[in-house]
Amino acid sequence: MNDPDIDRMRREAAARASARPRLPFSGTVTDETVGSVPVRWYTPETDARPDTGVVFLHGGYGVLGDLDLQDGYCRRIASILRTTVLSVGYRLAPEADLTESAADAVEGVAALRDAGVRDVVLWGDSAGGALAIVTARQARAAALVLTNPNVDLTVSGFDPEATGGPGRELSEWAFARWAGRGRLQDAPDLAADVRGLPPAFVAVGSTDSLLPDSRRFVQQCREAGVRAELHVVPGASHGFMGGPDVTTIADVIQRAGAFIGSDPAA
Repeated sequence: MNDPDIDRMRREAAARASARPRLPFSGTVTDETVGSVPVRWYTPETDARPDTGVVFLHGGYGVLGDLDLQDGYCRRIASILRTTVLSVGYRLAPEADLTESAADAVEGVAALRDAGVRDVVLWGDSAGGALAIVTARQARAAALVLTNPNVDLTVSGFDPEATGGPGRELSEWAFARWAGRGRLQDAPDLAADVRGLPPAFVAVGSTDSLLPDSRRFVQQCREAGVRAELHVVPGASHGFMGGPDVTTIADVIQRAGAFIGSDPAA
């Protein structure tokens, strides 16, 4: 594809995010900068898991998104699980690459630990799921929660027959620059080596073009001795966690919380 107008796409995504009404939240929401990384804290009035917190990594193909993009998702995680959530506004391609995005995520993890959280869960949506996987070992994460994640960043596992996936052409353009140093074939397949990853909960829609990659990632984890669970949401498409089905969204968050809580290490 021709180079997209990323600046315009970013402005439009930001405008859509800012136009959405803020979900009610019983607690505090605070923006700050950690080093040079913008972050947003979601602190519930009552923290049921003071030793466990979430670092949230938004989606957006690795080229779009900011702290507002999935603000509602973060509020729901903090409210439903009654745990602190720290959302990270990591650097984006083409100005930055995946390594630099991961460094920003690690800064977020360090900030959460400095606040007294012992066990950090990396929670990533779409491209943020890929970033969570990349960051997990370095960050010594206690668990991964991945919703409709990108796994094979060469996009070779993309199911063209599925009706509810992300844009393939934009994925290829973005991942070549974010993760492949300009060449899509040099981007990593994050299911190729899962040794040493923490327990992983994966939720993906049944119509998502990324479902085959999620299945393969979970299978690879199990074969490597990594505890992993796959939850396929019937009828859901890519990005369903930002959709109108609040019952499904709450169910996925509760399932993820149960998975995290069932592991003594998490």
